[in-house]
Amino acid sequence: MERVYAFTDEYGNPGWDFSKEGVSTHFIITAIIVKESDLDFLRLEVEKVRKKHFQTGEMKSIKVKTHDRRKRIILDLLKLPFNIFSVVIDKQQLTDSRGLKFKPSFYKFMNNIVHKELRHAFTKLTVVADEIGGSDYMKSFSKYVENNQEVPNLFGESEFMFQNSKSDVLIQLADMISGTIARNFDVQKKGNDVPNFLKILRKKIIRIELYPKTYETYIIKDSALAGDYDEDIANICFKQAVNYINLHENDEDSEAQAQIIVLKYLLFRFMNSGIRNYIPTKELLNQLSNTEIAGISTQSFRTKIIGKLRDNGVIISGSGAKKGYKIPAKESELFDFINHGTTIIMPMLNRLRICRDLIKLGTNNRLDLFENTEYSSLRKYFDN
Repeated sequence: MERVYAFTDEYGNPGWDFSKEGVSTHFIITAIIVKESDLDFLRLEVEKVRKKHFQTGEMKSIKVKTHDRRKRIILDLLKLPFNIFSVVIDKQQLTDSRGLKFKPSFYKFMNNIVHKELRHAFTKLTVVADEIGGSDYMKSFSKYVENNQEVPNLFGESEFMFQNSKSDVLIQLADMISGTIARNFDVQKKGNDVPNFLKILRKKIIRIELYPKTYETYIIKDSALAGDYDEDIANICFKQAVNYINLHENDEDSEAQAQIIVLKYLLFRFMNSGIRNYIPTKELLNQLSNTEIAGISTQSFRTKIIGKLRDNGVIISGSGAKKGYKIPAKESELFDFINHGTTIIMPMLNRLRICRDLIKLGTNNRLDLFENTEYSSLRKYFDN
């Protein structure tokens, strides 16, 4: 399995008086995910983008003052081989958590989230962060790595590296992406004239993890489903998915972790307007490419991942015609699942009926295959 590198940087600050200018409503950690085989090429190409747009200076989000300029930079970066994994903390939803208003507690909270999410997503991982001397958050990150004895084993085969952002354009890339994502979340940066950068970046986004994760926060804050949903159905399906994650997120079994990764991606797509189409099986399998069960067959994926989630009450629509899956938000999407299931189940039931009838006829009704106790439910079904 190829090693993956995560170049991280942050947006925001730990302030809580949102009426003050410069106090961010969100804190964002972005990891630029790169395969080891793409590292040299990506550095070379990002450096070209930096020179084009920033000449001799660092590529930093704070230096980009206009939306048009930011969009041009992002479009140049989209051509390159990297992906985005971000954790977005809405501080406005944490105002009742008084302990988090202290900077060390808030940073510890962030560190735990980021480490946990990356650990779940990637097995063979090296994290590269801005070195000491950078932001307060990165100082706390460094201290966390040095002092927390669990960290060396937290990612399995993972490692940590600290580099100066001035000399590493991939950390600068993480800074640019964090600041860009903030334009669609932070109240201080949002506006009617801000482009939908999440939509522009969507093909690069592995997942944006939102905290705190509650259904109420999702509906009130984002209204991402717009008018294209059935409130009851969306509510039921979303809650079932979130409840499963809450119950099983810490399960250590590799298949259980794979189910969590897939379900989180389905939820991420559910919660972002405009990209909530059926998600191809191949795309979902790609989410598992850096886990212990990388390379799982399509059939095993359907039975061990999607099937097990459904067995545990997670409602996932799938359509043979659309060749994908999604968390349903309206009636028609539920019927897609039922119709697809019917095309499989009904022919199988018909084959069982034909077999039973032929044996009964051939034995002059002496042998009914469904008389055995273990087939009583089938007998009741056909007899009714």
